[in-house]
Amino acid sequence: MKFTTIIIALASATYVMAGNCDRGLSYCGRSLLHVGKYAPQIEEAVQKAGTNPAHMLDTLFYCVGGKNGDIEVIKDCGSGRCADSGPGKSDICLPSSRIHLMLEVDSKERFSVKNEEVNVWW
Repeated sequence: MKFTTIIIALASATYVMAGNCDRGLSYCGRSLLHVGKYAPQIEEAVQKAGTNPAHMLDTLFYCVGGKNGDIEVIKDCGSGRCADSGPGKSDICLPSSRIHLMLEVDSKERFSVKNEEVNVWW
């Protein structure tokens, strides 16, 4: 009976610990929802930072840590641009890619279009 009680106590302690973010790591909003019950903290942090509430899932948060796994907004990555980097690694904002069309004139004064892809980090 004592052995069963010890196993239940250890399982409960592990479950409670699994509900907080890891101090020092960055998390997308959607990643925090998988870690634990972060919805109220996410809403509060977004409101406090004044970022777009429509992008809560794609907002990057820093895990301050503490007893409740406190978080702070780093930045709004933009719709669909916050990427989960996997367990034990900080999530990141993905760059946006923009295509610039440029006209070129050759030696015979003919025009052509040049594609140039530029990565932009927000």
